[in-house]
Amino acid sequence: MKEIESWLSEEERKQIFSADYWNDIENEKKKEWWIQGGNYQPCLNYLERSKLMDEYRSSEPWLKSVSGNDLKVLDLAAGIGWTSALISKLNNVKTIYAVELSQHRLELFEEAFQMLEGKVDKCQRYSGSFYDLKFEDSSVDVIYMSQAFHHADKPIPLLVECDRVLKPGGRIILVGEHNITPFRILKRFVKTLLTKQSAVTDFHLLFPPNPIVGDHYYRRSDYYFMFHGMGYKLQHEVCSSGNAIFIADKI
Repeated sequence: MKEIESWLSEEERKQIFSADYWNDIENEKKKEWWIQGGNYQPCLNYLERSKLMDEYRSSEPWLKSVSGNDLKVLDLAAGIGWTSALISKLNNVKTIYAVELSQHRLELFEEAFQMLEGKVDKCQRYSGSFYDLKFEDSSVDVIYMSQAFHHADKPIPLLVECDRVLKPGGRIILVGEHNITPFRILKRFVKTLLTKQSAVTDFHLLFPPNPIVGDHYYRRSDYYFMFHGMGYKLQHEVCSSGNAIFIADKI
C-alpha cells in the first residue's frame, strides 16, 4: 500500500474538535477493532454485532448504481479502512482516497484490507481534516461517510468542501446517521421533564453534542434542509440498526 500522505502538523491536529479522544492510542488499543497483528475475529464480530456491516451492505447498492466504471471514491473519516477495503472490491471503483484524522488508524489499513480481502492498489491514504481537502475542484465521483457526518461540529463548511471536490452529477452517501424521529424527541422531552422538572422544547438542548467523542444530533428535516440548500436531491432509508442512510445527488 502507498505511503500515508500527511496534510496536518501535530499542532494543527490537536486543534480539531474531539481530536484528543480519537488520537488516544492507548484507549484505541482496548477497542475491538484494534487489528494490529492479525487478530481479526473480534473486529469482524463487532462489525456484525453492531450492525455496522449491515449499514455498509445497505449502502453498497447506492455505490454500485453510480454511473461509470472508473469511479473515484472519497472515503471521509475512514477509520481503520474497513469501508475502504469493501468499496475497493466493487468493479466500478477505480480509486479510493481515504481521509482520516487519526494517524494510527491509517496505519491499520493494510491489516483491514487483508482482513476483508480488499484491493490495496486502489487506495491512497491521507492524514487530515475533512474540512480542508487537498483535492482539486470537481475531482471525485462519490463521497462516502460511514458513522462520520454527525461528528462534524461544522456541517455546512463540511458540505461546502465536499461540494467543491465532487463532480457535477456526483453522489454523497452518509451511512450510520442518527435517526431522530418525532417519537424519539417526545421520549427525550418526557424524560427531561421527569428528571429535571423542566419542560425543554429546544431540540439542541434535548440532544446536546457529546464533547468527548464529538457526536452531534440532527433531525431528518435538518439533513433535508442542509442538502436542499446546497442544491442536492436527497433521499434516505432506515437500516436494520435503526440508523439512517442519506443519499444526496448533485444536480
